[in-house]
Amino acid sequence: MIPKIYPLSETAACIEFGSSIHEATHQQVLALNKRVQLEPFIGLLETVPAYTTLTVYYQPELINSANNSAFGFVKNYIESLLDELNSDTTNGRQIVSIPVCYDDEFGYDLDLIASNSLLTKEQVINIHQQQTYDVYMMGFLPGFAYMGIVDDAIATARKSTPRAVVEEGSVGIAGKQTGIYPLTSPGGWQIIGRTPLCLFDLQKPDPFLFKTGDLVRFHPISKDEFHKIKSEQKQVVEIAEKQTNIDAIVVKPGIYSTIQDAGRFGYRSFGVPVSGAMDQPAFYTANALAGNKKNAACIECTMAGLQLQFKKNAVIAVAGGGAAFVNGQLIKIGQPLSVSKNDILEIRYNNDGMRTYIAVKGGFDSNNIMNSRSVYAKAGIGAPLKKEQGLLFGNMLSADPKRITESLSLPVYNSEALIRIIAGPESHWMDPESIQQLSSQLFALSNQCDRMGYQLKAAPLLLNESRELLSTAVTKGTVQLTPSGQLIILMSDCQTTGGYPRVAQVAAVDLPVLAQLKPGDKIRFNNISFEQAEALYLSEQKKIDAFFN
Repeated sequence: MIPKIYPLSETAACIEFGSSIHEATHQQVLALNKRVQLEPFIGLLETVPAYTTLTVYYQPELINSANNSAFGFVKNYIESLLDELNSDTTNGRQIVSIPVCYDDEFGYDLDLIASNSLLTKEQVINIHQQQTYDVYMMGFLPGFAYMGIVDDAIATARKSTPRAVVEEGSVGIAGKQTGIYPLTSPGGWQIIGRTPLCLFDLQKPDPFLFKTGDLVRFHPISKDEFHKIKSEQKQVVEIAEKQTNIDAIVVKPGIYSTIQDAGRFGYRSFGVPVSGAMDQPAFYTANALAGNKKNAACIECTMAGLQLQFKKNAVIAVAGGGAAFVNGQLIKIGQPLSVSKNDILEIRYNNDGMRTYIAVKGGFDSNNIMNSRSVYAKAGIGAPLKKEQGLLFGNMLSADPKRITESLSLPVYNSEALIRIIAGPESHWMDPESIQQLSSQLFALSNQCDRMGYQLKAAPLLLNESRELLSTAVTKGTVQLTPSGQLIILMSDCQTTGGYPRVAQVAAVDLPVLAQLKPGDKIRFNNISFEQAEALYLSEQKKIDAFFN
């Protein structure tokens, strides 16, 4: 089969080798992934292998191709590698042995699987631990390995309604897949046991127990052995922030305020989200105004309420939505400002948007975890700001700081927005009426809107037929159609892979508009071509780069 190559977004190309789980197909995915890693092109960011796809993330602005668009260049590059793939990637594969306690206390779906399979619980356990499993992909959560293939005798569909809480270490089955929850989270897999091992440990130089391509074997242990191993494991703990010689203090943290930079790259293949600023132009604007380098860490304040007291003189800049006050006096957003020791900066809500970005000259100095200071609280990578927390300033100054207030054009945020989209890889799965509805009806943002994604409310959209998508790469701006017929738009903290049909992709240039909308606001989608979206992206990047050159 000739692989299908298509754009996932303006910054990602997907190479699809098939539509079903098959060892030979996955070996082709791994072989291409290896070639890309050995022969990278200028602008390559990272790759994410999945069951049947490899997704290549890149920076279009760094690709210099006279005859092609950035995607066209990447497509030609991939095609040149496909000619001589060595699909034997089995040499040197790591075998990971996982102890599992299958006791009723931990395996609370064993009875259901046994009943459905006409087996005893002991037979289910024996069948599960006799197999050697391939790690086909990582995703959903940092360190979550999708393994297969589960024996048909015990393969069981996901729960129709996911559990609100599945404990860390839980071992589950979903269809012909098995996996382990590295963190406590909601989940719909059928749980058959629990391992005491820590799958995602930020205290280790390599925090991940698995990688794609590994082999996994399970072996049973008793409850006593479980608790003994568990007590010996180093617990994942939040890394303490430096508190000495603080430069500012959090008087009030606001509703939700975090440290963010441009994002965490290079770890999507392990299930770690990019995170980073939701409204990147506002983030870059604040840094440019403060005289920082492009990637200096800022504070992202959601829905206002933040108060900071400075413990020394500083130069700051505020951009994005909201209103800013220093010592009770309104200041103009989008300009650099000198503040003095003991001054108090306050962010208040107004109708200009949901998120405000505060930059300080030198950037905020917090723990650098996996090459980024961005907080991803769900996995314990940093945490939201707390009352009386001390903050440090860094030294990430631009080589040539410049004031851009005269030439800068800040976006206008509205409660009803027109959002440009390109067709998603599974857009043709929708029935004709739903395809028309996607671009004609108003969608309202529900109350379920956060840094992971926005759930929309509207008349349900329907598929031509009931179809299941193998988990594959998703990215910020991916529009997924859920079984309920409602849409989810993935945002900065989104998972790295997903199994819902990707019916559209928000043009990157409009993601900042989404970032500033609040629950109840309305959006309407407007279809554009991928070529238009890519041109808009490159134009926007050129403007942003001009801030720092």
